[in-house]
Amino acid sequence: MFKLSPTPSIRLVSLDFDGTIMVYDQSVGRFHPEVVRVLNALADQGIAWCANSGRDLEDQKVVLHRSREIGLTHMPQAIISSESLVHFRDGEEYLPLISWNEKAMAGLKRLHRAVHEALAPHRKNIEETYQPDLILWDDAITAFLVKDRSGTKPRALFNQLMDWLADVPSAVMSMNGAWVQVMLRGLGKGIALSAWTETVGLLPDEILAVGDHYNDLDMLSGRHASHIGCPLDALMEVRLTVERARGYVGRYPGPLGTVDILERAIGLTDRSLEASEERPDFPGAIDSV
Repeated sequence: MFKLSPTPSIRLVSLDFDGTIMVYDQSVGRFHPEVVRVLNALADQGIAWCANSGRDLEDQKVVLHRSREIGLTHMPQAIISSESLVHFRDGEEYLPLISWNEKAMAGLKRLHRAVHEALAPHRKNIEETYQPDLILWDDAITAFLVKDRSGTKPRALFNQLMDWLADVPSAVMSMNGAWVQVMLRGLGKGIALSAWTETVGLLPDEILAVGDHYNDLDMLSGRHASHIGCPLDALMEVRLTVERARGYVGRYPGPLGTVDILERAIGLTDRSLEASEERPDFPGAIDSV
């Protein structure tokens, strides 16, 4: 069985937020303290990281600010927001990668015009049947927040939207927890990651990506990052994707699984996973894939 070992060639880590590195003591959340520790340790080894989330830019900045309050010092070299737009760090600011963002936005606007036209006759049905807590419906996004502990309503809406949008070939469905979103085919976290890394001369062999949900599948395909991983509690589709690409499934769920992946991939042994008293024991956790 494949076992992840320290990989000296890694120069960049691409990280999803929700389900992968976040805790939620307030509504917007912040990074898990152990994630903060490991991210800071990356700086000592000259390894950069980028945020890669479906959250918008301002929301991610709020999360980063809250994480700085608990000790984060190693800030991301780039922020990929809304699963498609790239902003790179310039001092304390994050500037848009204009050539890429303009192209991505043009495609998104074309898509969502067609999506809104197709869904307009069903909008009332969506609101009455699925009772979304929030609807994002503008020229560059179509998304629904459907909170349901069982997870059945988001999945049902996901399937229903696939049927209604069958005649919009550029539309592809994404689901992340309670969020159900219409995405542009050929655009996503992995594509956006490559759009930025190519401009700074990074190769897939030098990149580690970690995620846990449907909207991370493109980033975890092995095309945009050769080193990939997911926490133990990632969706089965994600775990299978990671396994097929000979990646690593962390031994723990959520942020602690991500910490496990980073420590093993980068060779961070100053304070190993087993040495932390904060980490619970998860019987049945798998060691590797």
